[in-house]
Amino acid sequence: MGKKLSSPLRIATAVFSAAALAGTALTTTAQAAPTTDTTAMACGYYETSDTAYYGHCGPNSVIIEIDLAWTPTERYQCVPPGETALGSTDDIDYAHYIGDC
Repeated sequence: MGKKLSSPLRIATAVFSAAALAGTALTTTAQAAPTTDTTAMACGYYETSDTAYYGHCGPNSVIIEIDLAWTPTERYQCVPPGETALGSTDDIDYAHYIGDC
């Protein structure tokens, strides 16, 4: 016949097991959740290896001035909240906010 655990030891074992399972569930959930928060997005002008983007983090659409490469000409574009692809980094030098649209 096996030895029985004392009541305080059984309670401590149960509490430890529950805490370990809860910690595992929280860790798994946190790692599995996709990021949809706009604060994770870059705000303003940024580039990847080949594409220029403008990330607008505000709630309303805005007008941006886009500086074109190899020419003194600019282009203007109304962009909504979120990420907007502007074109190739070969064609775009920079972009910045100039007002609301």
